[in-house]
Amino acid sequence: MWLYLLALALIGLIVVVLLGRWEPARVPEEESPAAGGDDVDQLLSSAAGRPLTADDLDQVQFDSAVRGYRMDQVDKLIDALAAQLRQAGDGDDIPPAADR
Repeated sequence: MWLYLLALALIGLIVVVLLGRWEPARVPEEESPAAGGDDVDQLLSSAAGRPLTADDLDQVQFDSAVRGYRMDQVDKLIDALAAQLRQAGDGDDIPPAADR
C-alpha cells in the first residue's frame, strides 16, 4: 500500500513540475475600436468619392480577434457597400441597415 501512495505522489510531483514549465497559450488581445489605422478605414478613406471595386475588396484584410474578425470593421465595410448599392440603384430592393 505504501508503494502505491509513493507512486501516486511521484506521478503527482512529475505532473506539477511539467505543468510549471509549460507556459499556457496567450489569448490574443483585442484592439479598441478607437485605435484607427486599420485596412477598412484606409480603404474607405482612399475610396472617398468613388465606388468601391472588386479589387478594393480583394485587398482589404480584417484584423483577427478572439472569436474571428473584428465586428466593427466588418460592419463598417458592409454599411459602406450597402450605401453604395443604394446610390447606384433605386434602393428599393435593399432594406436599410439595422442599428447595431
